[in-house]
Amino acid sequence: MNVYPGVGAPLRLALMGAGRIGRELMRRVAGDARFEVAAISDTSGTVLRKSGFTGANLTEVVRFKEAGGRLSELPGEHERCGDPVEGLRRTGAGVLVDVTAAQTYPVLLEALEEAHVVAANKVPFADVSYERYVALLAKARELGRALEYGTTAGAGLRVPDLLRSLGSCGVEGFSGCLSGTMNYVSQRLNDGAPLSEAIREAMGPPRFYAEPDPRVDLGGGDFARKLVILARMCLRPVECGDVEVEALVRKEHAGLPVEEFVKALPEYDEEMRGRVEEARGASEAYWFLGTADIADDVYRIGFKGVPLGEPIARSRESDNVLVIHPSRWRRPVTLTGPGAGPPETVTGLIAGLSSIYYS
Repeated sequence: MNVYPGVGAPLRLALMGAGRIGRELMRRVAGDARFEVAAISDTSGTVLRKSGFTGANLTEVVRFKEAGGRLSELPGEHERCGDPVEGLRRTGAGVLVDVTAAQTYPVLLEALEEAHVVAANKVPFADVSYERYVALLAKARELGRALEYGTTAGAGLRVPDLLRSLGSCGVEGFSGCLSGTMNYVSQRLNDGAPLSEAIREAMGPPRFYAEPDPRVDLGGGDFARKLVILARMCLRPVECGDVEVEALVRKEHAGLPVEEFVKALPEYDEEMRGRVEEARGASEAYWFLGTADIADDVYRIGFKGVPLGEPIARSRESDNVLVIHPSRWRRPVTLTGPGAGPPETVTGLIAGLSSIYYS
């Protein structure tokens, strides 16, 4: 139990999203005197308690959601509304926490009128035009609100924080793997596992690295969003469409239900095995990488061979590995560590919440 004696009034949270990350966050803040959850939203609606959810209340919500429940049907004495921002207003919460995977840009824009925002959701920062991204940051600055999105790349590693500090002197480019899912898949491929087996491992317990639809990871969409967010932090007006992504998912599989696509994955195994063996013949590992050339505005994601001695070839599990080239530095900066999974992401979220609490 994380109890902090002598702290002031708790920071009230309106939580938007009750999936794996949302549930992990509820578990982690249940015994933390710095934070109090006052409203919780899923796609069915919002439940709120003006007095705040107790630890026992949060445990009940977690169990209910893990059993497949919808918050609109949550039993007990709760006030209800359909709008996360209305829940924020009615409880007087000081922070909206976005752990969804939806396009929540309009919600965040409205929420900033009332409170700070802490987000693990990449979509409202990457899947909007650069102008709208800048407008969101400008609104937060104008209103004196924190807009905290350090966990959108690297989870608990909070890569945006590092890039922001290095970017003050300029960054020439960066490269590596910012997808914990695809880094794990790359490791397993180089260990000799079929692609289909590697993806199933990344999707299931105990890892849960992959997005609910693994095509988001295989298609490079999740990785591309991270690349765009980091490039935008380097003041480059990059759009998701500017990122060249190697297409791994066949057209005939793009529209299949998730379950059917997972069943079709063995069709990819032979081709990928051949690519890995070809790289091995050149004394290389075969890895899913992204590169950003900031000076020339060139952004690419896809599999390529890397020397066996490179840090990325020694990474493990959901590690993110990023090599950053700051302007005028003699050597690049290499960052390596776990970059996916609910515990890692929630650690990053709590760091963001803590910065608001102590400010």
